[in-house]
Amino acid sequence: MITVFGATGTTGAPLVDTLLAKGAKLRAVTSDPAKVAPLKAKGCETVTADFSDPAALAKACAGAEKIYLVTPAHLDMRRWKANVIEAAKAAGVRHVVLATGLGAAPKAKVTFGKWHSETQELVKESGLDWTFVQPTYFMQNLLWQAGNIAKDGVYYDGLGGPVAWVDARDIADVAAEALTAPGHEGKVYGLTGPEALTGEDIATVLSEETGRSVNCTPLSAEDSKAAMIADEMQEEVAAAMVELASIAPKGYLAGIETTVNDVLGRPARRFRDFVAENRAAFVQ
Repeated sequence: MITVFGATGTTGAPLVDTLLAKGAKLRAVTSDPAKVAPLKAKGCETVTADFSDPAALAKACAGAEKIYLVTPAHLDMRRWKANVIEAAKAAGVRHVVLATGLGAAPKAKVTFGKWHSETQELVKESGLDWTFVQPTYFMQNLLWQAGNIAKDGVYYDGLGGPVAWVDARDIADVAAEALTAPGHEGKVYGLTGPEALTGEDIATVLSEETGRSVNCTPLSAEDSKAAMIADEMQEEVAAAMVELASIAPKGYLAGIETTVNDVLGRPARRFRDFVAENRAAFVQ
């Protein structure tokens, strides 16, 4: 049995599909009761669990050999993950595949890197086998801007530098491999796409793939933070997001990892192909 936490999230949803396609016995965990029926329809066992509910987490981990653990960006995410790790250890889970972030390490210089590192160290100390998947920015995040891209022909660039965006489906596929095949224990998998793109590059791809003119407009750190807070992100988390974005102009988010090809034997998905697949969202 494999338990997937965050089963309806950006990486969890494609992971569920990939694991089912592999024939895995799967338990999908969501905190939203309204999302249970669609998961059951796919053939999953389901558990509704809040990360702060020990009894529900124990139920989610019971009988599972492996788990995939991801949480939303939140001030409580370290505590939430600690709760799951405790439940997994008590339930006899053997292996946890933990989603963190590229560059997460004890000596990380940015807040998210430090927060993720704390959880990674906790997993190491737990005695469980582990695999860490550390992605960069998700291509799927671009869909948050689909409305203004379609309506106004504007891509708001809050990064200001090149980023090696990764498709969340590649993250899911690497996680699925780590959950279903031997040899991934103790591995740290940095995950990026095959190219680093600036905001201008993104606008160019959007223009070419939609057949419409899309311009890149820089978004200041202040405006970016305000937009995230307006979208109900906690102020401290929004500040950490802005801090992370601030390293892009220095080139620190432009590195290319070959992990997708190394683990899966195929290239990572390209940004242009992602835009082409989702063209309807950008021309609505």
